[in-house]
Amino acid sequence: MPMTNFPSGFAAGLNVRGLPLLQTQPGNVYWVDNSVVVSSGANKTVGGSDAGPGTFQRPFASIYGALRNCQQGNGDIVFVKPGHVEYVTGAGVKTQGTAEYGTDFFLDVAGVAIIGLGSGAMRPMIQFKTADTANIPVRAANVSLQNLLFTTNIAACASAFTGAACSCATSTIAGTTLTAGTITGTLYPGMVLKGTGVVPGTIVMSQLTGTTGATGTYTVSVSQTVSSTTILGGATEFNIEGCEFRDISSILNLMTVYTAAATHANTADGFRFAGNRISSLGTTALTTSVKAAIAQDRWQLVNNVGVYAALNASPALLTTTAALTNLEVSGNRVHRPSATQSVGLLMVGVTGSTGQVNDNYAWSLTATPIVCTTGTGLAFNQNFLNNTGSADKSGILLPAVA
Repeated sequence: MPMTNFPSGFAAGLNVRGLPLLQTQPGNVYWVDNSVVVSSGANKTVGGSDAGPGTFQRPFASIYGALRNCQQGNGDIVFVKPGHVEYVTGAGVKTQGTAEYGTDFFLDVAGVAIIGLGSGAMRPMIQFKTADTANIPVRAANVSLQNLLFTTNIAACASAFTGAACSCATSTIAGTTLTAGTITGTLYPGMVLKGTGVVPGTIVMSQLTGTTGATGTYTVSVSQTVSSTTILGGATEFNIEGCEFRDISSILNLMTVYTAAATHANTADGFRFAGNRISSLGTTALTTSVKAAIAQDRWQLVNNVGVYAALNASPALLTTTAALTNLEVSGNRVHRPSATQSVGLLMVGVTGSTGQVNDNYAWSLTATPIVCTTGTGLAFNQNFLNNTGSADKSGILLPAVA
């Protein structure tokens, strides 16, 4: 018989063969699959279509097709089935071959989780191609990506993800209506708002009046009263977890996984990059996994594995030109066989940063490697670097014990 659906849940709870189901998902659950493989039997499925309902048996054909049906701040989940493939060909532009699949690909729904199913080569794959500007803009807060495979089929693709931020001058909030003054950048639904008197976690739900993304009125998620002030909008708490980023060749390569917006401090706070694998073959341009050009808070880069090509003198995991506070860089393993590393092997930091860099391991051919540039204010513990070029030698503790 077909799969049973209970859209209203179970008010009194549910036991299945004596096992209580104690946790339920508060949001909607959607399915995505454009693979030619469909299920047969009692739970027979059909090919994906963005005009469908997005159920397990009648999934959407694209991830953005599912996102268009998600609700801001609702905690919706998008499951992507094994074998699904999408191509990103520009900034927020994807090509699937038919108009049905649409052309947009933005992460613009706050609180949504996109979870890939399958393992190895069967994981859902997103490939960047056609233009080196191909990327997925991150416009909403609290977005999470898990178990997806990203590949690059274009030379020196600048960044897989780019953060968005804006500043709204002389803005007010009355009840759930934001009246935005002059906007620098673009204000997108899904952004979290920050400013004097703004309730933490306030999300832009939709635009009511005005030019799209510019001066006008917007609905926000929390009723409040805010006098005229400058309000910032950003895509905070972006989470990339358990994904792989893989170059096709040394000239078909990704330069950066995530580039935060270069304007408006703290609009990318809470970024998390955890348990990912980076297989970087590029030798024609400097490659660094994560970049920040303005101050941010509470960034985590933990338990990632990075295998990078030779002849690359940039830091492997993180480069920043501004102070990062409450930073955690821990448990990462990096293989960067460069003999010309003149900056920190793991990262480049800036004076005024705070946080911990601990329990990281790196392999390099640099004669005098360092974990990070000095004078950052960061604390370093139990970081080991091997610069012998030998696979049979242990690393040395760097920086040296005080």
